[in-house]
Amino acid sequence: MVRALHGWDAHNVTEDADLGLRLALAGYTVGDLPSPTFEEAPARLGPWLGQRTRWLKGLVQTSLTHGRRPLANARSLGGLETLCAAALVPGTVASALAYPVCLAGAAWSFLVLDIPAAPVFLDNLSTGLAITLFGTGLAALVLPALVGCARRGWGDLAQSVPWMPVYFLLVSLAAWLALIELVRAPLRWNKTRHGLARTSRSGRRRRRAAPATACDTGRDPGGGECASA
Repeated sequence: MVRALHGWDAHNVTEDADLGLRLALAGYTVGDLPSPTFEEAPARLGPWLGQRTRWLKGLVQTSLTHGRRPLANARSLGGLETLCAAALVPGTVASALAYPVCLAGAAWSFLVLDIPAAPVFLDNLSTGLAITLFGTGLAALVLPALVGCARRGWGDLAQSVPWMPVYFLLVSLAAWLALIELVRAPLRWNKTRHGLARTSRSGRRRRRAAPATACDTGRDPGGGECASA
């Protein structure tokens, strides 16, 4: 199947986005498996920022590659699918770039300026829509994280959910760094180090479930087995 698609863009640093669009354009249905993932997220800011910068740079590369024939691609995908692709690929980057400006504007309007109240409904419509959009956007940031904590039984992480607006400021920083890197180092691949089980919840869970051995407890059974391991 991949050969029938003639591969994918070898220079794209988010190859799954490029390949996913190629599959959709070829008529395949792209979905996901309803199963949890135990991939470890970077536990420090530097590696996390590098990983997000790479992802977002790849989304820009995918947008540029497949945006060269927008009308033909729209006809191949269909109307709704085209909107979904636009929202998921270039829309993710555009929203991340605009997020700080929109957040600052909302904070200035709602916290500093007086919200006008007019006696006529239509005169209040624009203000009401702005408040509604701000509230629904904030809920879209917070509620999925709360639902995820509840489903996984990770109640201790729920206290970090109110910081999601700050988290997305860091995502915005990664988006701007992605644009800079796209110009200065388009082929740079910010590698993410994996296998750091001590930084993952799944790794801690497996260690708690695994029976302790003599080497784990520090009691060498003799013969230098622990030292050789």
